[in-house]
Amino acid sequence: MTADIKEIFAEHKWLWLAVGVLIFAAGALAAIWLNAKNAEHIDAPVMEATVTDEASRKINESITEAQQRKNKLSEVVKSAKNNVMHNIADADDVCIADRWNGLLGRYRESRTSAGGL
Repeated sequence: MTADIKEIFAEHKWLWLAVGVLIFAAGALAAIWLNAKNAEHIDAPVMEATVTDEASRKINESITEAQQRKNKLSEVVKSAKNNVMHNIADADDVCIADRWNGLLGRYRESRTSAGGL
């Protein structure tokens, strides 16, 4: 009988490939089964799990706070625009000219102190 098997493999070389694939598949299935079986008994270290949970919580809080600040930004800009419009609406021409001259004066002073740059 062994002579028959040797002759079959000698005649059909592709059988070596088929046997190799079958052995590989059996090994892969055994590895998956053993890893799944051993995964039930994994105990995560308590300290590392606690630290990881705390870090995740802080990151989530930071993201939430940043989102809230971003949402408030449009309200702040709108409020500033309303304040400016209210201040200008109450001012007369002389007051606006005084403010404009003050801005120009500060601009000229900054240009002179920077050497014209």
